[in-house]
Amino acid sequence: MTGFLVPEHYVFQAPSNVDMNVASIIWGISLAAGLFTASKARKQTWGVYKRTGGINMYIVMIWVSWLSNSIIGILSWLYLWGTIETSFWIFFFLLLTWIFQIHSIIQIIINRIALLMRDRKTVRRMQIGCAILLSIINVSVFCIWIPARLQISSTFVHINEIWDRMEKAIFCLIDASLNLYFVYLVRSRLISNGLTKYSRLFKFNLFMIAVSMSLDIILIGVMSLGQGFIYVQFHPLVYMLKLHIELNMADLIGKIVKSEQNGSSYPSSGNKRSGGKSLGGIRGTNANGGAGGGTQTGNNGPDPRGFRMATLITANRDFDGGAAGPANGAGKPMGGIQKTTEVHHVIDEDNESRTSSTTELQKDYAMV
Repeated sequence: MTGFLVPEHYVFQAPSNVDMNVASIIWGISLAAGLFTASKARKQTWGVYKRTGGINMYIVMIWVSWLSNSIIGILSWLYLWGTIETSFWIFFFLLLTWIFQIHSIIQIIINRIALLMRDRKTVRRMQIGCAILLSIINVSVFCIWIPARLQISSTFVHINEIWDRMEKAIFCLIDASLNLYFVYLVRSRLISNGLTKYSRLFKFNLFMIAVSMSLDIILIGVMSLGQGFIYVQFHPLVYMLKLHIELNMADLIGKIVKSEQNGSSYPSSGNKRSGGKSLGGIRGTNANGGAGGGTQTGNNGPDPRGFRMATLITANRDFDGGAAGPANGAGKPMGGIQKTTEVHHVIDEDNESRTSSTTELQKDYAMV
């Protein structure tokens, strides 16, 4: 072998016909998944561009993830086919694109979590913490995986067989933990307030967690397949499917939040003492203060003490692409989902006193 930094004792393990058939089938499925994902990403990109005249970090991460998946699929197949010879550079560029692949999908998930988190500093800590943890793992893989693939020594090969599986298990746990935390936020901040239409999001996310973890387990399993490099061809398929899941999740959230259903997730109160005033209906605001996206209203109905509570979840019109919403008191955008809880104390038929408190669930869906 004459490749860069390839030792003289290197032994190339040529893939068998079965290995190449498996790799080719997987790459073909990856290409198909990539086309569907690119189509959905294009729609979201165009939607954001029409509203804002530009793109945001959410869109950037989508295309970074898509490109890295596509590049890994091409490089790994060409290497297995024999078009690209073994060298330090092929392994280096595979790991380089793998870094973008891993970081982008994790930050997209955190971006979704940020929608329901009130404290932006906590979101930032989560983003930085995951980035640091993943970077440490990335550095370790560079130091172990490349020497192992170049067969520098049997020690590196043995360590890589263990660590390569461990780091993929760690990624699986990080992915699952972030998604479970998002499910917890949906359950505790939306559904628990009676906003039952978010049950669709809750159930869909639970199903997608099972699918995502299954993909990670399959990826770990195929590491023992063939001559030891075939599993690299599975990487772009697994993470392309994960990206497609995230795009579908964004679409679902946008549809639920902006659904113009004139009604309530709670039973209608029908309170005559309040003059028949209903808290149901659709309400929203955009960046200019005009009518925007839909509002989901939950109405507890009156109780014997003359109190009535209502919870409203409001989304501005630019939700699904992450454009900024209405400004808060400090002049900063308040996009994403906002929660308003209104408590009505009914005094008599014509006179009622009201207090209201508004909690911002989070800034912008595309804020990263």
